[in-house]
Amino acid sequence: MTSTEFVSDSPASTEAFAAQWAGTLAPDTAILLRGDLGAGKTTFVRGLARGLGITEPVRSPTFTLTHEYTIQQPPTLRGLPLFHIDLYRIETAAQLHTLGLDEIFERSGVAAIEWAERLELWGESLPVAHLWGVRLIPTGDAERRIVIECLQKPPACADTTP
Repeated sequence: MTSTEFVSDSPASTEAFAAQWAGTLAPDTAILLRGDLGAGKTTFVRGLARGLGITEPVRSPTFTLTHEYTIQQPPTLRGLPLFHIDLYRIETAAQLHTLGLDEIFERSGVAAIEWAERLELWGESLPVAHLWGVRLIPTGDAERRIVIECLQKPPACADTTP
């Protein structure tokens, strides 16, 4: 399993790191974001979106559950969707199944999933080629330790350092 660690000292640093890391992504990818409330999951996705050339505002989908954006860069991802999914309010398998995750994963884009531990309700493995785990661990007021692990397709994950 391949992993990368980064210590961020600010939200801007978290965004910049995520923007750089976005360049390592491939089509048909899911990113499972874990961390306490306020750990910086949405900040990380905001940086990821910026790194994928998305210029529109990225906000937490806590109430809408999903937001979709069109990736502009790199060329290998251009035109594919970036799905920003927030499972914080999901409490049952039935609620999770109403999100249409099957359809999302069929579109071969990138799905960034906050509160990914709720996927345990899914009861199935994710049908994606590339699977990443991102943990955001507060270590101070603004400092975060970001741990990125390749959970699937290690050859594609050989170099994750931005």
